Amino acid sequence: MKTRMRSQLKSGDSGVALILVLLAILVLTTLAAGMVYFARSETLASYNYRIGTQAEYAALAGVQKALNFLKSSSYAPLDAASVTTYYNVSPYAVTPVTLYFNNASPVACTSSCTGGVNAVVLKTGTSDSVYPPQAATGTVNVIANWAAAMNNQTITDGMGGTGTYSVTAKLLEYHTVNNAFYGTPAAGCSDPSAGLGICRQPFEVWEITATGTWSSNIGGGSASPTVRVVATISPMYLSYFGNALYGLCNVTMSGTKLCTDAYNSGAGAYGATATDCVTPTTGTSNAVASGSGIGSNGGISFSGSPYIGGNVTFANLNPNASCNTGFSGSTTNVAGSVMPGPAIPPPPDIRTTMTGWGYPVTTPGVTPTGMGGVVNVHLRRTTPPPLPPGVAASKACLPGASGYLEKYIVSSPGGTYNYDGNYTCVPLSGSGTSTDPYRLGDVAVGSTSNTGTVNIISPTNPPTNPVYVAMNNISISNNGVINTSYAAPTTYATTMDGTFDPNSPLPTAATATAFVIDVMNAVDIGGGTANLNYNSTSPGVPSPVYMTLNVMGTGNALNLSGQAQLSGTVNVPNGDADLGGSGASGTFFGSIIANNIRDHGNYPIHYDLAARNISGQMFVPQVVSMTRPKF
Repeated sequence: MKTRMRSQLKSGDSGVALILVLLAILVLTTLAAGMVYFARSETLASYNYRIGTQAEYAALAGVQKALNFLKSSSYAPLDAASVTTYYNVSPYAVTPVTLYFNNASPVACTSSCTGGVNAVVLKTGTSDSVYPPQAATGTVNVIANWAAAMNNQTITDGMGGTGTYSVTAKLLEYHTVNNAFYGTPAAGCSDPSAGLGICRQPFEVWEITATGTWSSNIGGGSASPTVRVVATISPMYLSYFGNALYGLCNVTMSGTKLCTDAYNSGAGAYGATATDCVTPTTGTSNAVASGSGIGSNGGISFSGSPYIGGNVTFANLNPNASCNTGFSGSTTNVAGSVMPGPAIPPPPDIRTTMTGWGYPVTTPGVTPTGMGGVVNVHLRRTTPPPLPPGVAASKACLPGASGYLEKYIVSSPGGTYNYDGNYTCVPLSGSGTSTDPYRLGDVAVGSTSNTGTVNIISPTNPPTNPVYVAMNNISISNNGVINTSYAAPTTYATTMDGTFDPNSPLPTAATATAFVIDVMNAVDIGGGTANLNYNSTSPGVPSPVYMTLNVMGTGNALNLSGQAQLSGTVNVPNGDADLGGSGASGTFFGSIIANNIRDHGNYPIHYDLAARNISGQMFVPQVVSMTRPKF
């Protein structure tokens, strides 16, 4: 009985074991099948990822090929001199150089382009492209060259895989820029005005669309994925005068009434009170709290809360131990952003050139003497200046020069003006060009005994033909004045004829002459309302870009103190600029670049937006953005 029961139990256990074995086999088979499936899926995914990546790299190769093409001799942009013939552009309002910008994006060809009147594009088929003809691109056949270089180009990986890319391009922006420092000859530039520091070059922004495909012999797959990449290619242009103040080393601002704002001289005079800056709530149509930034290759430091109508940028270069890095101070009144930015290349240093002109030299000195003293510096004359009434003919300037230094003291005994007593007139060396400027010694105006006036006079000349003047030093004090003008003061015979004014007529935008003034050592303006090239009637007009002031000294090479008034674009590449007023009338219009800039307050800075186009340096095109859109 027991034996039979034990046998029956074993028989039941065998059935359960069989079920368990079958279940185990099923589970193991399922796991094995899943592992095989997932392993194959991973292999296929890896394969697809690989060839997809290779297709993307093929498209990226197309972007790189486009970048190389735009920098090669196979490509030629539209010449800056021909831009108005072919493209829809407009000139900047006021610049010393005629520059243009596109009216709409993408850039449209308005006439005479191959491909008709349409957006400027380069495509893989020559009949589909729109671009100026060879006559406008130096005989370079851009359309044909592009199609040959960008249509269905083949690349390989060396292991049997092959890919292709095709590339099209659309012109988003076209500007002309001055790739030079205005007033300093531009070496190696073919621009007809290169000797004046004018080197007009096109600034183009292209949208590149590259399509890449890839076929691989690895993995037995037949897929040929296609990837599209859209990139933007643009050069970089750094303006020397793109900020109100720029320090090649440091910028330090401390004190009260520290501020910058901006206006556009093309729209007329500065639109607010010149002795202060506007804020976002007090701005006018031509005085705005934007666009007037502060920059530095090193660092920037604020003490107090200066009002900056723009960005504060610093490059952190620290070119020497005296240069700081970064920013310190309050950002409460900074209208823009505080951020790192690109470094400005060093502006021209012409000390060696000035040494070749004979500097340092103190003569001929330009110093008015006595109460009512006047000095007229006559430039670019075809005949000597006429004698004032009553001056003996024996004192007349001798012919044969184009520049003359005329001095006299004015008095009016008995109602008759007398100019004869201290009248002198001597010729000047030089011809007023960039290589042969008119050469003066020390220019000193104003003293404890007289105010004094110096008038630098030249017939109206466009900014493409500036008058070059070299000086050893400039010193203006005690309400002294240096005017730049197109005409001499009117010399009346008697008080009945008119009241004598020692100042030349104030120039307007239409009558102004462009001057480039090179100073070997230093410029010091302070004491009373001493001014240089300043229009108190219409502040900011003509544009400060009509006077470029290059100061080559080291140490404290530019000093604006007291109630100094100055209008110009100022380059101090080796020295420092100290700004600080102690009165209510001090002000500056234009832009300053110097090694170090120290602004001690009470000296508002009004930046002319026209200055950003006057001088700069352009760098080679590069890819500035890239996306991979779905399609």
